[in-house]
Amino acid sequence: MKILRSFKENLEGIDTRLSKAEFAFNYWVLSRIYSLDEEIISPNITEYNDKSIDCFVHYEDIKELYIIQNKYYEANTAVSRNDVSDFLTTPLSVLQRGQYSKNPEFQRIFDRIKGDSEYKIYLHFFVTNEYHTPDIDGLFDNDYNKAGIEATVYAKYFDLSDIRSLYYGDRFTNKVKFLTIMPTRQKATSLDVRPENYDMPWMIDLRYVMMNVAELYRIYREALNKNYELFEENIREYLGTQGINNGIIKTLKDKSDRENFFYYNNGVTIICEDCETLGIDKLPAEYKNRKYNYGFKLTNPQIVNGCQTINSIAEVLSHYDDLAVYSEFERVYVLVKVFVFDEATKRTKAGLDKNIVRFTNSQNAISDKAFASKKNYFLDIQSEFIKRGYLLLVKPSDKTKYASEYGDPVEFTKLQNKAKSFNDKLDIHSTKLSDYMIPLEKLLKVLLSFRENGYIAFTRGSSVLKPNSPMYKDFSLNIETWCSIDNMLLLYLMHDKAEKEKKTSESKRFPIPYYVMSFIGAACKDKTPEELKSQLDHLFESKNNFLPIYLFYKELTSAYAENLREYNNMDYNVMIKQEMLTSIFDNCYRNSMRFYPDKEKIKAFVEYGK
Repeated sequence: MKILRSFKENLEGIDTRLSKAEFAFNYWVLSRIYSLDEEIISPNITEYNDKSIDCFVHYEDIKELYIIQNKYYEANTAVSRNDVSDFLTTPLSVLQRGQYSKNPEFQRIFDRIKGDSEYKIYLHFFVTNEYHTPDIDGLFDNDYNKAGIEATVYAKYFDLSDIRSLYYGDRFTNKVKFLTIMPTRQKATSLDVRPENYDMPWMIDLRYVMMNVAELYRIYREALNKNYELFEENIREYLGTQGINNGIIKTLKDKSDRENFFYYNNGVTIICEDCETLGIDKLPAEYKNRKYNYGFKLTNPQIVNGCQTINSIAEVLSHYDDLAVYSEFERVYVLVKVFVFDEATKRTKAGLDKNIVRFTNSQNAISDKAFASKKNYFLDIQSEFIKRGYLLLVKPSDKTKYASEYGDPVEFTKLQNKAKSFNDKLDIHSTKLSDYMIPLEKLLKVLLSFRENGYIAFTRGSSVLKPNSPMYKDFSLNIETWCSIDNMLLLYLMHDKAEKEKKTSESKRFPIPYYVMSFIGAACKDKTPEELKSQLDHLFESKNNFLPIYLFYKELTSAYAENLREYNNMDYNVMIKQEMLTSIFDNCYRNSMRFYPDKEKIKAFVEYGK
């Protein structure tokens, strides 16, 4: 993988084992796919005598545990059946027996969560090619839930093309027109509300349809195959992994209970541009063969509520072949609501489609702010950053889009000119387009390290863009309440400055960027949002004001680490994963202040607004 070479160069000094490509691939997967901070990845890697486990990731706040095997193979090296079957059976068996001595912390996590039915355990197998022996196909269709483990277990195989899709997110970059058929048993299994026929002109055209889950799964697959984003308007999936629900999964897997699915589930809501009624004479033959004599042809359908339902259906039904899926789930139905928004309806009922999304999701505690995030919140910040000469990468496809747009030297120069005043304040000199690109997730982690502390950013920052997590709802969707757009950008650039200085330092360890943010953030605690904004304005007022303050706190990270090593015998790699010890920080602060030439500026910053 070409991208891995530059990745290894950027991580030089973090881990001596990174010289080996197969080990660096572990780092790449954990940081780029699972969003772990590079500084704390090492303990999550269990390679060598590892019982078929290379890495693990634990998201405690959303109750997910990932057990990962990575194979860094050349294009002509086949993945064998034994490699895969060992991975799908050995890790859970060893962990269940409490015998995973390679990483005691991992064993403790597993022991704690295995009896929790709300937990999901994922077995993920990654390989850097698209070549495997045919007998691997079907292995992932098995049920890997084990007696004694209440958590639900899922298994998935990712080859090189899957990895590209996960990383680049470019599967849905082109708008396509999508037509699909939604059949039902007969006209009586559909409520068709036609305003003109019902003499209800205030209503819009809508359908309530009793639909077989196998047909819903077919539509899901058709959309994937045609590169159509079926969930584009669904805010519950925005910037997060596709949600699945253990309760839905268990019902669908239970052969005696699955026919009750219709009664248990709240259903799916679809918005489309057109809905053509299909009688028995218009239905294609394959639907008649499956005992349907009524249905609808939908144009550009969007699932706006029911993301977890659809993805959970797909998770279960994907393990059946095309024929078995219809026979196995013949009695399993779900209620589908279809709202038709043609051009005329969009004009006469302006905003109604957005309100349908808002209120059909309200039962799931989706806040107004979360609803706004899809179209406005992060995209508004992105728009403001562009005005200031920086490119916020909100969607996975943004990087490619901006590389094309600003690859032109004239356009890039315009961008640099916009950014000049911000760069000058921090004494930054950026020459590459990549220096002007800011991943949204990283921006949020940086702001988290400032507002809370580096420990939280290290250990919980991977949840800043997981929609179901408290971190996303309580922090990520509220950053504008305490931080202006200018200061969001400047805080990020300050972290970026520390990060670059660390990479060019002799030790490759200092300054510690998140600690720089933590220490400066600590000087801003207990301030009202308005006071905090004012204090940050003071910090970034000019280069002459900023640099002495920044340099002081940058050096403080080294002094703090030295004190921990001297008094607590704490290693660097242990320290960065520990909560900050206030007493040691206070001592370091006082000692550093005694000799710092610009102590008055530090005092003025700390005491600003008092």
